[in-house]
Amino acid sequence: MNKNYRNIGALVALAGLLSGTTAFAQEKAVADTLKVKTKSEEHKSDRNVMLNAANNTGPRDVNIGLPASVGGTTVLENGLPVVYFFWPELPTKAWRQDIMINKVQLLDLGQTAIKIGDVGFSVSTFDNLGTDQLHGVGTLNSNHFGLLRGDINLSGPLNKKGLKFSAGAYLNYDPGAFKAQGLPKYYSDKTQMYKGALTQDYSFQGGTGTITAMYKYTNTEGLRQSYAPFMYKKGGKIEEIDGFKMGGDSYYENTGKIMLKDAFTGEYVNRDVIKDYGSESHTLDFIWKNTLDNGLHLNMISRYHAGKIGNYLPLMTGVNTVGDDKYTYADTGEAYAGNDVQGVLVLATKRRPLKSLMSTFEVGKKSGNHDWNIGLNQWNYQINKYATEGAIYYQEVAANPRKLIKAGSPVNDYGNMPGGLEYHNGSENKTALFITDKWDVADAFTLSLGARLEYQNLRGDYQDRELNLDNLNGPKTKINKDWLNKAFMLNAVYKMTSSFGLLGEVNYNEQGGHLENYNVGQDPKIKQSKIPGAGFGVYFNHPMISLVSKATYIQRDEYRTTVNFSNPNNPTDVRREITNYDIQTLGWTTDILASPFKGFNLHLLVTVQSPKYKNFAGKVAFPDGTIAEYDFSDKIVTGVSKVLLEIDPSYTWENLRVWGSARYFSKQYFNKPNTLDLEGRWETFAGANYKLNKFLDFNVTVVNLLNQRGASGSIPDGDLITTTEAAESKYNTIMSGTYIRPFTVEFGVKYNF
Repeated sequence: MNKNYRNIGALVALAGLLSGTTAFAQEKAVADTLKVKTKSEEHKSDRNVMLNAANNTGPRDVNIGLPASVGGTTVLENGLPVVYFFWPELPTKAWRQDIMINKVQLLDLGQTAIKIGDVGFSVSTFDNLGTDQLHGVGTLNSNHFGLLRGDINLSGPLNKKGLKFSAGAYLNYDPGAFKAQGLPKYYSDKTQMYKGALTQDYSFQGGTGTITAMYKYTNTEGLRQSYAPFMYKKGGKIEEIDGFKMGGDSYYENTGKIMLKDAFTGEYVNRDVIKDYGSESHTLDFIWKNTLDNGLHLNMISRYHAGKIGNYLPLMTGVNTVGDDKYTYADTGEAYAGNDVQGVLVLATKRRPLKSLMSTFEVGKKSGNHDWNIGLNQWNYQINKYATEGAIYYQEVAANPRKLIKAGSPVNDYGNMPGGLEYHNGSENKTALFITDKWDVADAFTLSLGARLEYQNLRGDYQDRELNLDNLNGPKTKINKDWLNKAFMLNAVYKMTSSFGLLGEVNYNEQGGHLENYNVGQDPKIKQSKIPGAGFGVYFNHPMISLVSKATYIQRDEYRTTVNFSNPNNPTDVRREITNYDIQTLGWTTDILASPFKGFNLHLLVTVQSPKYKNFAGKVAFPDGTIAEYDFSDKIVTGVSKVLLEIDPSYTWENLRVWGSARYFSKQYFNKPNTLDLEGRWETFAGANYKLNKFLDFNVTVVNLLNQRGASGSIPDGDLITTTEAAESKYNTIMSGTYIRPFTVEFGVKYNF
């Protein structure tokens, strides 16, 4: 069981419009209206957006009931997205939560739609750009698997005229949770990131301002997806198979090499799955801020980003029993004596150049009962011939598996079969005007309004897959698309008493497509996607308890993504198809923050939701002539639980803070017909922080305290399993999939000087 590369977001977070983060955002609005300090401020660090059970390199995906994107939660740095779009450059390839970040905010659906034109929640981070006094901070973290992560930031003044600096370095060497034979030691994540900023403070007649130049260099490589085989049981249960420990053994083919046909020459080349598919980028920011004596602010940020981005995605297709087929080991030629064989589809893109230039200008002021802001986005992105080379191979179902060759299959010298070719090339541009206003209509009634008008275009080309070429020397089909996207938000808070009131919101967003929609070599016939949403709820504030309870609705039409379908007659025959469909979600969330006695805080979140596919039907034609029809309309979205529960207690005593976090996810379907599911699971964390003195802090965190397996994802041969009888045939068979991190003890030290 593998995650479609379009949907490899963790799907381990809150439930979007139906999530606790919505409640937190609303509670903050309520707090601002009431002009009192609430527990949301005290609990700000407990939102746990960065507490990720899937990996330790970025924030968890804040799920909104829509399919998770490959990028998960949108990440901003100093007011701009760290990457133009999450594919092919994931945010964590150009950003990490390093010690130079001194502020983190969570933007809700409405703020994200208006400010950046995106769908979902976003994490907005701000760097330390310089300090008036010399200051330094460093961290060193490890875990019992051998992680080594070091992080340092120095900042201070350079003269007495307002010139100051900030410099940081982040190094991460993460071997993962297992040793992988044939791959470099630090295969899971090996990242270097360096930042430097110069800031000049100044004053002028009528106001003050700052101007900053900041440079960032990032180099990262590694295989971050962890797969494992397991026995699938009735009721969605899984069991480890003999000879393989989930989280303790590697399921990567053990040579660390792959032979592919070069997309530009058509010749076979041998590639290193680590070194040849890393990413490197350079980012230059100019940040200009001015505040006039009359309260008017004028701010601008411009970012030039250039990189060479690679991706290596081994997708597990299906596990077959050997039967009458004959398999031999690719390295020795000896016969394979096992009973099960794993099919693997590799999508590999050697480092390709991309660049973006993004600017945002904002002007605003608090005037009477209004706090208004007007902004302009001008974002441009270019990618040069992004080519994905494909290969298919078999491997044994075992720890550190060896590659297998099926008798009669058309393989090259390294046991691989052709896996297709994908490509896109060109540019994207967004020009947007947006406006927001927080309007205190009356003492008891506040409106937050926003609107965005965005012109978006795509210019480029792709190669039609019907040409059946194994290189990029064929004719190209032009891409020429334009959209005028609109977004609106309206949030209302009505105070019925000093502690109780009503909440309401209406959101609307429109989105066009992206160049990557053309990657598979067919016209996706992109139509503008419309995403309306609405919510209504109540809040209650008390010195001992704060509560928000809210019902929410969200819908999206014309959603386009690539789905991997497997031939019902041959699970390893995978066809990648562009699909389009609608989704709608209705849910109810209750979020509670309680402080029953001094030092103790408790956060509770309960979500009930029902995200469903709509208008999702079609057919797939396979090369052997098989035609498979599908209709997933009114089925529950895969990888999304209908019931979520989060429990976050913490206790602080003098310089010691102990905390825990437990998240429950009810049953999830991992195929679109909803005939195969995985039982509910818990994700558990615990930790302690101790402040020895004003210079030194110690911390320890335990991930997956209960050591649950947490398998997840989807299987290509599962989406065409539409009958109960066919689904039951999967019971007591071996599948493969991704899983959450195993039991991990992390520990670290932080030094301020």
